Amino acid sequence: RIVHGKGLGSKNREPVLKHKLRSWLMQKDEVIAYAQAKPSDGGSGAVLVLLKT
Repeated sequence: RIVHGKGLGSKNREPVLKHKLRSWLMQKDEVIAYAQAKPSDGGSGAVLVLLKT
């Protein structure tokens, strides 16, 4: 799980890290899949990542 936050403190209250993280994850060969976390795991402020072994 990667916690990037919801971006509530950023300019215009937009999630800057969320978009940059997802863009970065798409470029990595080690990443099989990723998805937004469940509310109990951080919801829209976190991403679950499945990595190759």
